[in-house]
Amino acid sequence: VGGNWKCNPDKLAKLDGLIANIQACDTTKCDVYVCPSPLHVAYCNGKFTNGAKVTPQNCNATGCGAYTGEMAVEQMKDMGISQVLIGHSERRGEFGIFPMDDNTTLANKLKYILDAGMSCVFCIGEPKEIRERGLDAVLAEMDKQLEQIYHLLDPARVVIAYEPVWAIGTGLTATPEDAQATHAGIRALIAEKASSEVAEAIRIQYGGSANGKNAPDLAAQPDVDGFLVGGASLKPEFKD
Repeated sequence: VGGNWKCNPDKLAKLDGLIANIQACDTTKCDVYVCPSPLHVAYCNGKFTNGAKVTPQNCNATGCGAYTGEMAVEQMKDMGISQVLIGHSERRGEFGIFPMDDNTTLANKLKYILDAGMSCVFCIGEPKEIRERGLDAVLAEMDKQLEQIYHLLDPARVVIAYEPVWAIGTGLTATPEDAQATHAGIRALIAEKASSEVAEAIRIQYGGSANGKNAPDLAAQPDVDGFLVGGASLKPEFKD
């Protein structure tokens, strides 16, 4: 289960309460990570004793140098950080934000992350207009987003976070049945294009307005392996 704080909170003083909430999570049967905003990564790093991983929201594919506004995995590793998230739809250009990544740049980033010995949460997902065309159209888009990374999918170091873009921050959520069908379809693509062993072992998280109310029904689906939580990760319910 991951908590993506996005560009929140607005005040440094609010971080201690958010950190305490993550610290209160029972991690004995569940891996937990949190994605603070870039300005807050250093403050949060080292604050968790329950195994929760600080996971920055992005990195570049080129390392340190003349790359204004970027973060390099070398900097993360020096801080003791071992995992990074990439490919979130808000970085891919959804919601009117300038697209900062595409399938090719993300494939380059994933290779760079893995070559550096780090692990990765790799986000994929479809906008509403594709979802409205049905499951086959959704899976065709998922194949397009995965086609350059099938050969990089190491289940020990890569987690797939499926996020239906139309459900992020809207309050809309895929039904448990729709989520299961999509996750099963993604797993079938990985079995076909990578291997059945990779498909069986890799974790596929759901990330579309997941919250304390809908999580139990979603978690009961056989191909939903966890959650990437947005707004609800800023609330006390996250630890439940």
